Amino acid sequence: MIARLASLALLLIRPGEPVGPLTLTDQYEKGWQLSDLHGAVVILIDGDLQGSQFNSAWGRAVRARYQDRNLVHVVFAAHLTAAPALLHGFVRGKFLSKDPAHPASPILLDWKGVIARRFGFRDNVANIYVIDRDGTLRYSAAGRATQGELAPLFAALDGLIPAAPQ
Repeated sequence: MIARLASLALLLIRPGEPVGPLTLTDQYEKGWQLSDLHGAVVILIDGDLQGSQFNSAWGRAVRARYQDRNLVHVVFAAHLTAAPALLHGFVRGKFLSKDPAHPASPILLDWKGVIARRFGFRDNVANIYVIDRDGTLRYSAAGRATQGELAPLFAALDGLIPAAPQ
């Protein structure tokens, strides 16, 4: 088991390494590809059932700080490897808006743990991955979006995102 974990750690993408192709589907069954956002900084926020409660705090903090810059895309994902295949339709439905006039924002549904296998993953907290304009992983962290956890994320983003026009 330890040897298997060690071999998996060798496969993880580390900051400074290219992410490569990344394709998932959202709750509306629409395909999403990282390459569609080439040229923008992508903040990928992923959480399991318990960790998802922190996802929006990370997203709000990033949007509040960088709202005047249009080169930042916050993308949310749900780590759903614990959901049995028989329940995928039911679980997908939980992400759909009950009001057709106000559809829910797209959330990538990661049934197979693609993101976790690619970047690593901590249970019960939000997992944050910053991918630069060229598709290179620049930063990753996991936590609850406390001020102490946000500071290093903002430092990483400040180095990637041009200052707002004055």
